[in-house]
Amino acid sequence: MYKKSLLSVAITSAVLACQSSALAAGFYLNEHSANGLGRAFAGQAAKPENASVLVANPAAITEFDQAQVSVFASYINSNLDIKGQTNVSAGPASFDFDASENDVIDSAVVPSAFYARPLNDKWSVGLSVFSNFGLATEFSEGYNALHFADKADITTIVFNPSLAYKVNDDLSLGFGISANYVEAELRTSVPANLAALSANTPNPVPANATLAAMEGDDVALGWNVGLYWHATDSTNIGVSYRAKTKFTVEGDISSALRANLNQSGSLDLDLPAIAEFAVDQALSQALSLQFSATWYEWSSFDELNIDLDDGNQLLLREENFENVWRVGLGTTYQLNDQWTVRGGYAYDEGAALTEFRSISIPDVDRQWFSLGATYQINKTFNVDLGYAYVRGKEGRVQEELALGAISSTFNGVQTSSANIYSVQLNAAF
Repeated sequence: MYKKSLLSVAITSAVLACQSSALAAGFYLNEHSANGLGRAFAGQAAKPENASVLVANPAAITEFDQAQVSVFASYINSNLDIKGQTNVSAGPASFDFDASENDVIDSAVVPSAFYARPLNDKWSVGLSVFSNFGLATEFSEGYNALHFADKADITTIVFNPSLAYKVNDDLSLGFGISANYVEAELRTSVPANLAALSANTPNPVPANATLAAMEGDDVALGWNVGLYWHATDSTNIGVSYRAKTKFTVEGDISSALRANLNQSGSLDLDLPAIAEFAVDQALSQALSLQFSATWYEWSSFDELNIDLDDGNQLLLREENFENVWRVGLGTTYQLNDQWTVRGGYAYDEGAALTEFRSISIPDVDRQWFSLGATYQINKTFNVDLGYAYVRGKEGRVQEELALGAISSTFNGVQTSSANIYSVQLNAAF
């Protein structure tokens, strides 16, 4: 096994840098529904307003007596600011450098599409195409901690056909299988300040040299189940479970500093199981309240190892994520035949423990504040609009790494927020 060093930490930073930009538990993307966003996704598994409910609960599509199509896009304007300092030691000499950076996370557009239709009075089918993990982050070329985090781009795409069965007028069950695709392009570099300090050491490194670069992809199968229950005339309950997805990302690794790492390799990446309990409670014909408690099994994300083709293994780091909850409360009010309005609040726990948090994983507790509306264009079409402001807690980060005779530490704090804008066109025919 290779000794853990600056290079292994740098690879880890690349692998994880983009995953943390989603501003949800760990690096999960919640953005699959504009009507759901309007109430902070509270009650999503128990509120079948259109075909986008498929992600949260496939059983709920038995509520539709017509074919449903939903096309969705969300613009996520994320912000991550880092205020910190690196200390670099080379022998007896020690130097401090500013390691602050603003607007680290790139904005992104997240699209998805959904289709559901009844086959008969008992059976319904559906198809979802969406992304559930990813986005990107990028530090500037002059950043003094590029050896901790630089640039990464990870994309996931999920193809998820579903089948639902209405047991009776009150209870429906649903099941789905999914093909999950992940693609990653990752890179870390030597910052100029570290290169300058290494000039007089036995192993100098040039500025902007590639510490690590990796490109790879994988396809993995998954499954999900759901239950939809009319508990009373005014209460609907949804329960759903999406199984853990196990990827083996295969690709090429390259490094300008260690020739023995210029080879192919694979990285096991387990993405968490997700379970939701949701309630939709009607208070009147026009007003209803929604509630959700969603559990993420992030303890499956415990460590990262690269299996190299030469038989060696590179331990990147221990993550030790913990299982977390997201709790949301929302309301929906139908103003008239054309307009429906929504509002919601959610508290979203971060999965990274303080002692394991890194500069590349700004994972902290978050609060969601959201608003939304639906406009009924005609009997066939309606459009959903949603907005959410996501505010993350301040997160303290301390990291250490070494490269030969040079050692480096990072101490700082991360602050994060996001403005999310969603639009969705729905058709029933």
